[in-house]
Amino acid sequence: MKEKNIKNELLFGIHPVYEAIVAQKRTIYHIYLTQHIKNKRLQNIFSLAKEKNIRISYVSEQVLYQKSGNENHQHVVAQVSSLPLSDIQEMIDGCSFIVICDHIQDSHNMGALMRTALASGAKGLITTRDHSAPYSPLVSKISAGAMEHLPVARVTNLVRTIKQLKDKGFWVMGLDTNAKQSLYKVSFDGPIALVIGSEEKGIRRLVHETCDQILFIPQMGHLDSLNASVAGAVAMYEIFRQQELSKQ
Repeated sequence: MKEKNIKNELLFGIHPVYEAIVAQKRTIYHIYLTQHIKNKRLQNIFSLAKEKNIRISYVSEQVLYQKSGNENHQHVVAQVSSLPLSDIQEMIDGCSFIVICDHIQDSHNMGALMRTALASGAKGLITTRDHSAPYSPLVSKISAGAMEHLPVARVTNLVRTIKQLKDKGFWVMGLDTNAKQSLYKVSFDGPIALVIGSEEKGIRRLVHETCDQILFIPQMGHLDSLNASVAGAVAMYEIFRQQELSKQ
């Protein structure tokens, strides 16, 4: 069964609001727009909301800022139900690619990872309940609305979840700059779960030990490592590339 959240939220930004309406995962209670703003994308939101009989109100910029708490609201805020979370079993059935975030706490990294996960064909994203960025309106904004479409789940025990994935035939790959195996020397055949560690500490020890294989991303220059969302994007697209080639 899906985990239920009953708390209402206020999404802000053109992409998150529009994608929330399209995805139909949330209930959209009310949309607030700035009047006299001539913007085609805002008009698309207005038209779609009217089509679906969603309540619309025109308010001032100040009211939008007060509601969203963010200056970059892009002239639209929506009162919505909380994002419904996916059941792990439902997520992995028939799935070939899942992303796992081990204590990713930065909202910008989480949003960027969600955006790339959706674009690279991942069928779900898993985070821990504790020490992870929440699935917040800010994360939805940073993900450009990808969070509204991507199945997401939170788990208490990530090691147990990884073992569950392995029992279902997933090959679990972790990213670590100190690994001995290059990302580009591995064949991503079959169902893959990619584990991306936290911004400061990387993958935790027990999670690291539970992965089937740990990989590094070759790089040049003097920086120690790539940003978590960038490293995740590089790995996701290598998995995407190989899985697309296998279909040809």
